[in-house]
Amino acid sequence: MRPDAERCGGTMAHDADCRQAGGGGVELGAMEALDALMRPGARACHDCDAAAVLVPALGQGQGQGYA
Repeated sequence: MRPDAERCGGTMAHDADCRQAGGGGVELGAMEALDALMRPGARACHDCDAAAVLVPALGQGQGQGYA
């Protein structure tokens, strides 16, 4: 997963090969991407698999220290 800072300073998580990912991002593992998505204003891209994979995983972590 690849979080990229957007113009307004938020984090956008993308799949590593997403066409919508901007340059300058840092490649993260799944757990690091989930941590990044828990930050205020962070979002997962809906144009690649990031939202389909990460958002449900955040729900699974509730009650286990992840959300």
